[in-house]
Amino acid sequence: MKNYHIPYPEIINDDFTDKIFTHFNILLNKKKKDKFVLSVSGGADSVLLLYLFCKYFKSDSKRFIIAHVNHNLRKDSRIDEKFVIMLGKRLNIETHIKKLDPNTISKSDSTESWARRYRYDFLNTIMKKVKANWVVTGHHGNDQAETILMNISDKTGLFGLGGMKEINKNIIRPLLPYNKVQLIEVLRKYSIPFLEDPTNNNNYYKRNFIRNNVIAPWLKRDKDLIESISATGRNFKDWQDGLLYFVNDFIDNNLIKNKKNDLLIDKNSFNKVPVFVRVCILQVLTKTIGSLRKPQIENIKEFLSKDSIGNKCYGINGFIMLNDRDTIIINKKKSKKSVPLELKIGFDHEFDNYVYNVSKYSKNVKFSSNCNDELIDLAAIKNKKLVLRYWCSGDRFKPLGMNGTQKISDFLINNKINSFEKDEQTVLTANKQIIWVCGHRIDDSVKVNGDTKNIMRIRRKLNKTE
Repeated sequence: MKNYHIPYPEIINDDFTDKIFTHFNILLNKKKKDKFVLSVSGGADSVLLLYLFCKYFKSDSKRFIIAHVNHNLRKDSRIDEKFVIMLGKRLNIETHIKKLDPNTISKSDSTESWARRYRYDFLNTIMKKVKANWVVTGHHGNDQAETILMNISDKTGLFGLGGMKEINKNIIRPLLPYNKVQLIEVLRKYSIPFLEDPTNNNNYYKRNFIRNNVIAPWLKRDKDLIESISATGRNFKDWQDGLLYFVNDFIDNNLIKNKKNDLLIDKNSFNKVPVFVRVCILQVLTKTIGSLRKPQIENIKEFLSKDSIGNKCYGINGFIMLNDRDTIIINKKKSKKSVPLELKIGFDHEFDNYVYNVSKYSKNVKFSSNCNDELIDLAAIKNKKLVLRYWCSGDRFKPLGMNGTQKISDFLINNKINSFEKDEQTVLTANKQIIWVCGHRIDDSVKVNGDTKNIMRIRRKLNKTE
């Protein structure tokens, strides 16, 4: 590899970088004791970011580390990796490297999204490993302009027009206010070496096409283009903040949580606000605000347009939205972890989100109005195996007070049990005969009557550790 001259970061001293450091003071004001993971590719932006952090933190190697991802998308990508390793050694900064395998890219995935996903997965993994607080990237004003134009192309709507945020979750982008020309001038002024990625000229990738065929010729006619697009993004961000203020106010005044932490919104209030606002409310509640593309937004709109009970919409974060009778219910999809469980008298048992207690009583025990507290004639289940399980299609029982049997599915529908609760409905069986639709009704065959001598009491309560 070429023997690069690596200057010391202390040589950086000029009015422009002083402005950057003043911006750092504002951005990092309450984070000066935090630890940072710098994403360094070896290109101009990330190398300058590294130098600026070295200068700003006075080369305190305990405050930040370098993380580099070799995507192996070029035959010579090893050069970038070696260059970043060399920078780390010369500047005495801890460096972590991750090599990716392009053969793992699925047919349904684009190279760009694959690279981005695994790059950020690695950055977050390293952040946790070294107990850092933030991932820092070298995105600048030109990247912001490209992102906004890409989002217009992808029809992302209002929240895409705001572009990238300087601070978003655990990611900081401190160079967003500055354009690439300004940053390159700093590197050249202090003879700081960096690498050029030849794939930046490949217009097959959408970002490169926008950079080279849209922005580059446009800049020749308007030298203030980058700032103009960035300023427009900031204006849209102000609109976003204004809208979210009222969206969150609506949520604060109309959201209800049930015992299972499902989110419920009264449909009467919800349907009074415009469709666009309703879409934003659902995005906030499903934690997808600003991350949805046009097809996903249209999917939510279609869900809202169909006012049919039981209609569902599946979100990208595992959330499911359900149109119920009087409410919109939002539930985080979870797999059924529990397997059929045998219950023993005198013990507590955990199943799904509940703790079940089974106990034996003489006849002098009072009935409870609590649907999760039932009394059963012990003689009716004597020597029978008690098993707790989820209900299945075709299950039947004889509801207390009825003459004939009924399908569990019909019983749940008749009792207006919503789709989410149906999916998680449990039943208690005695030698495979259903004797309790948990939380609703016991089977008539096990009811306590005048001949009952001993009673089994079964109670359940939500597991607070869930």
